[in-house]
Amino acid sequence: MVSSGNTFRCIDTSQEIVMTGFEENEETEHMDADDRAFDLRIREYEPMIQSIIGRLNVRFDQDDYMQVGRLAVYNALSTFDDIAARGATESQFVYTRIYQRMIDEIRRVSRYTNNVSATDDDVLMENTGAAGGEAVLLAELRGMLGTLDRRERQWLLLTLDGYTVVEIAAASGFSVSSVKNWRRSARAKLGALRG
Repeated sequence: MVSSGNTFRCIDTSQEIVMTGFEENEETEHMDADDRAFDLRIREYEPMIQSIIGRLNVRFDQDDYMQVGRLAVYNALSTFDDIAARGATESQFVYTRIYQRMIDEIRRVSRYTNNVSATDDDVLMENTGAAGGEAVLLAELRGMLGTLDRRERQWLLLTLDGYTVVEIAAASGFSVSSVKNWRRSARAKLGALRG
């Protein structure tokens, strides 16, 4: 078989096969026809993936979430035939799978962030070697943080890092209303301590 552009000529039969609808590039030059067709099917769902990313207010690492969405589309299209009898259209099924996978990823990232990140006062103690008055101030801050529950502390630390209420809600997997309740409760507790 001899190839030139998108036209392929079989040497022994002199037949031409013309493939249209895509351009060959570095990504597709090593794929067979089935893989190319499947790749095009996944690309058809990219606007849906972007829509879900926007709906979930993902502002950071959007490329990573696009890849998570593409993998969800791949898995959904691979398993759709098995579940078609349940009455969902392919588009509905794919949307649900993308949305669920995005929520799972947001929760996973949030859990990782909560487990790995050090509190601000620990970082200050290590970096500045706080002595004397600074150590007393850090001890007071640690005591104040101790009065807050885990969610209120999460709100405070993420707010200090510059996140908005909507971003905190998306990262933690809770509603904006819940995050506002954490904020209200934390402010009340800290206000009572302040005097």
